[in-house]
Amino acid sequence: MTPAVHRLGDELFNFYLVDTGEGLVMVDAGLRTHWRSLVAKVGEIGKKITDIRAVLITHGHLDHIGLAERLRVEADAEIWVHTADAPILAAPRRTLTIAPPERSILAYAWRRPGGLRGPLRLARSGGLGTTAVGHVRTFDNDQVLDLPGRPRAVHMPGHTAGSTTYLFPGLSTAFTGDALVTLDSVMGAVGPRLICRAFNTDSAAALASLAKVRDADINTVLTGHGEPWTTGIGPAVAAATAAGIR
Repeated sequence: MTPAVHRLGDELFNFYLVDTGEGLVMVDAGLRTHWRSLVAKVGEIGKKITDIRAVLITHGHLDHIGLAERLRVEADAEIWVHTADAPILAAPRRTLTIAPPERSILAYAWRRPGGLRGPLRLARSGGLGTTAVGHVRTFDNDQVLDLPGRPRAVHMPGHTAGSTTYLFPGLSTAFTGDALVTLDSVMGAVGPRLICRAFNTDSAAALASLAKVRDADINTVLTGHGEPWTTGIGPAVAAATAAGIR
């Protein structure tokens, strides 16, 4: 990872702080219990919470939006999300109604009970009480956002309807959220892949969406779950495609 990018969260959930040189930008907003670690990291790099200019939400699931409203209020940060996922941020307790998964997690848990560790951690970390975001900035199409670092938003529906990857070409880095992960804790699987159907609204669409970033000139792929992938986005997409739908 480039020194300009700081990975936050814990061993199951990732979000990121990007020091663009023009201001701080976050990609996703973790869980509410991650606030102290975020404040500590911001201080460690000689910045303040109020230096965070924007939060780019890859999708509306609870483990990606936990600090969004607090940052909007306390840092006056703009919260950006694809239009299709904006309703989740407005009503996070209705996430399963707005973005219903294809398959029950119980279909996986009976084979591998340890796969429930992530959902249980989310619940213990206050994810179910995530605060609605009072105001968001939205986009409909793939576009470069007028923000520090000039991130390109690439709509990749399937994980959710508004799932988005953010490309920072100047850093040769892609933030894929859960459109492509390197850890599926429910399956106990590592390496580039789609997350399992217990969390996707349309896995076939998610698989097809990978082609949208396959040819990007990007070396590093940073995901919502799992370790960084540093040998190119093309090989990551190839590996995820080969892993298929689970």
